[in-house]
Amino acid sequence: MKKIKLFCGILIGLMIFSSCSSDDDNGTDSTSIVGIWKPIKEVDVCSTGSEDVYIYDSCEQTGRATFESNGNVNETSYYLNGNNDCVLDYTENGTWEISNGNLTITQQGQTIQATFFELTGNTLRLGQYDNDSNDPCDGGNLPSHYYTEFVRVE
Repeated sequence: MKKIKLFCGILIGLMIFSSCSSDDDNGTDSTSIVGIWKPIKEVDVCSTGSEDVYIYDSCEQTGRATFESNGNVNETSYYLNGNNDCVLDYTENGTWEISNGNLTITQQGQTIQATFFELTGNTLRLGQYDNDSNDPCDGGNLPSHYYTEFVRVE
């Protein structure tokens, strides 16, 4: 279940990154999404305020989300297979856009809006608000939201 959430979190993160307009800044300051980002962790925030944190292993952290100033986005994801080899899971391309403080990514004909989007300095958090009662956290309480945290590498 955790791997599925991780995959969905990364996919949503990448999809959110793929539809930005050309009037965004050029990536020269630390508040721009333009750049290359590596995934660090996935966080489920419970309705009580507690957090369930999954730290990506060194293989998963070789993945990248690249947001280009022209509105293109590219995502690569890696995982450890049964032989403990770090292998490519997938590569996806698309577009991204930030409008009215909301990030939207379009990949493979699907458009996803990050309902949880924070960009502070060199840290990017992308995810969704979620109250899926099938995945309780913190002793059975409902989750509030989840996100994947990325750090800028370029």
